Amino acid sequence: MTKNILLINNAYPSPQRPNSGTYVQSIKGRLEEAGFHVDMLVLYSSGTKLKEKIKDYASFYLKLLSAPLRQYDVLYINHYTLMLPLFIRIPFQKNKIIFHWHGEELVHNTLFFKAIRSLMKKTLKKNDIHISPSFYYRSVITKQLDINPERIQISPSGGIDTSLFCPGESKWEKYSLHLGFPSALTKNKGVEYLYQLIQKVPELQKKLKKDIYIHYIDYGDEDNHWKKAFYKYPIQLIRHVPYPQYLMYKFYQELDICLMFSKRESLGLVVLEAMACNIPVIARNTTSMPELVRPGISGELISFSPDIDEILNKIEIISKNKDIYTPAEFVRENYSKSSVVYFYKQLLTNT
Repeated sequence: MTKNILLINNAYPSPQRPNSGTYVQSIKGRLEEAGFHVDMLVLYSSGTKLKEKIKDYASFYLKLLSAPLRQYDVLYINHYTLMLPLFIRIPFQKNKIIFHWHGEELVHNTLFFKAIRSLMKKTLKKNDIHISPSFYYRSVITKQLDINPERIQISPSGGIDTSLFCPGESKWEKYSLHLGFPSALTKNKGVEYLYQLIQKVPELQKKLKKDIYIHYIDYGDEDNHWKKAFYKYPIQLIRHVPYPQYLMYKFYQELDICLMFSKRESLGLVVLEAMACNIPVIARNTTSMPELVRPGISGELISFSPDIDEILNKIEIISKNKDIYTPAEFVRENYSKSSVVYFYKQLLTNT
């Protein structure tokens, strides 16, 4: 008999925010491919303004209070820390419960979040299933929730669809170099390093004897602060409008090197998507990045607080040795969606 699963999350792609909660969309797809029936209880964002967020969360929390949870075999809960209405319902549920932890929900250390975590921990049961996107983040879960690491499963958030995210045909001449920044133009994502790089592009072009193009996606910079700064320099910038997650391969396939300067990533789906397109990644040596970015194989690591010369050096290394990198093979073997489908079958078929 097919198991019925209720997938719960505080984000899901919407017309207003097509890239919000795309990992949950992927999880839903993998669960269905594994043979399970999936219903969703998710928050569809109507916008980024405070009024819109309050209205969205009020509606979502009412649904959490009234949803018929007991009719499902499995409750699959993402970002449980932010599901406050469920704290009073979960202790009374007899069905199987999966908690999938993704990132920021366990690393905030304000008094408010410490109080929430303290309440939340009291609702967890010994037979609950916990999923972490990486070995790094498993250590965070273990510390914050006092859970034996052996009870925490490791699985990427939906895995990578390697039929979509795959190597494309080279569009550029050998005398050009295309660098791409796929993240939001915010400090948490390391946009200041992109700005420093833009300043050094003329110098790097002379050294490599290549025309350098910088690709970026136009989101996160609401007041145009960074974009105004970028365009002060006489370099070749290519602006992309935000893509739905399933079309992001079009961005990666334009690149020679992907730049990932984020401060913290519990997994780094962006990194895996770029690698699946056979694009080496330069990333800061932090959180889960050492698990994904293997020097000389899938990309190169830079220090957590790199100077611009270190970034330029890694770009030069990859540019001169691009043929030795095999990131697509690394993803196919370790992070493909087929491996996640198999994981869900093994996890849920006999529970």
